[in-house]
Amino acid sequence: NMGMDVYGLNPTVRVGTKKPERPKDLHKASRDVMDKYFKEENEYEDKNPGVYFRNSCWGWRPLGYFIIEKCDWLTTEQKKHLQDNSGFEFSHHEAGTIADTLQKMVDDGTAKERERINKNEMAVAKEWNKGISKQQDVLGEEAKKETGNKSIVPYDYPTDIKKKWDDLQKSTDNRASYPFRESNVEEFIRFLRECGGFQVC
Repeated sequence: NMGMDVYGLNPTVRVGTKKPERPKDLHKASRDVMDKYFKEENEYEDKNPGVYFRNSCWGWRPLGYFIIEKCDWLTTEQKKHLQDNSGFEFSHHEAGTIADTLQKMVDDGTAKERERINKNEMAVAKEWNKGISKQQDVLGEEAKKETGNKSIVPYDYPTDIKKKWDDLQKSTDNRASYPFRESNVEEFIRFLRECGGFQVC
């Protein structure tokens, strides 16, 4: 799943803003109709930050872990559901309390420090993964030689070579893919303050 959809359950909606009407059969609509709809939807969400919080799973995961770590009063169940798409609901009160905790983390520099540490971890992980990738390229060349197949893919490598390739793959450092940004925390606080409770889908 490529992302987390976090919806406000009872969002604050500014006077004079209106959620655009979704065109019927959106996938059949003309380019212009679609562009207009998405533009209006984005404007509506910008003006009403409690409606919807959009994050890819790469952005959400580190944010979710930060919340789990800092909001130690969350139940085991709540912590689990911050990282899945079950549609679990957090109340208005819980949203406010998470926002208060995150705001402290922004104010005292904890979020900024986490971003700094994360940047370093990502850089180290990227270098590590480059090394892994080079070793995998060498195995790929071996597989081509051994099979005489110039376009062979790892899935079809000879067993011994495939095992080495898979072991390398397992040692890839996933931290290279998960950015933590203070600005993402601040955006989530804005959402939390106006969502009236939220749901992670």
